Amino acid sequence: MAAAASRVPRAQKSEDYKAAGKGDCIDCNICVQVCPTGIDIRNGLQYECIGCSACIDGCDQVMDKVGYARGLIRYSTENAMEKNFGRAEVIAHLIRPRIILYSVILVAITLVTAYSIAVRTPLKVDVIRDRGVLAREVEGGLIENVYTLRLMNTDEAPHHYHIGISGLDGIDLADIKDAEVASASTKSLVVSARVPIDNGGKGSLPIFFDIGATDAPAIRIKEKAVFIMP
Repeated sequence: MAAAASRVPRAQKSEDYKAAGKGDCIDCNICVQVCPTGIDIRNGLQYECIGCSACIDGCDQVMDKVGYARGLIRYSTENAMEKNFGRAEVIAHLIRPRIILYSVILVAITLVTAYSIAVRTPLKVDVIRDRGVLAREVEGGLIENVYTLRLMNTDEAPHHYHIGISGLDGIDLADIKDAEVASASTKSLVVSARVPIDNGGKGSLPIFFDIGATDAPAIRIKEKAVFIMP
């Protein structure tokens, strides 16, 4: 906010202020009386100003009564005040290629952010393989790897998830295949993946955990992991 009358002598109600080369301010003190911080905006912008615009409303009412133009106190910039820019000049100064470019970039960022929030999957999955035992042979001629699945339900409603596994011939989960996760919460599960020992693969092999909500088919994640075959 800037005070347009602060740079010239103030007029008196009974004089021809324009002939005297003075400003529109008539020293009514309305702007000072309505200011919640008690500053005199006629002396220019001060750090105590909270931008409430009470002085603008009070001044405009006085200007209407004495027949002067509104806008003696207004939101503006020091540059516009020094160059005596009117509303048209201020608008023309704002419509520049750089401003338009920045506006387009800001709008694009806003739209991309809104779209990403709208289409995001309210499920996050972390797969942590047990590093204590790389692989072990269990009954039935199977090789077993153990994993910790951390399911993070970021939705506002609870969901029931089915856990599947793929990537190797004959691979399956030994125990847990379903989990219930409350809204906005995290649940950790320890699962065992088993593969027939005669599968043919050796070393570090890629597998995938398929986790999907049975009550919301659109919520589904496929998370990559590694299976160790001795």
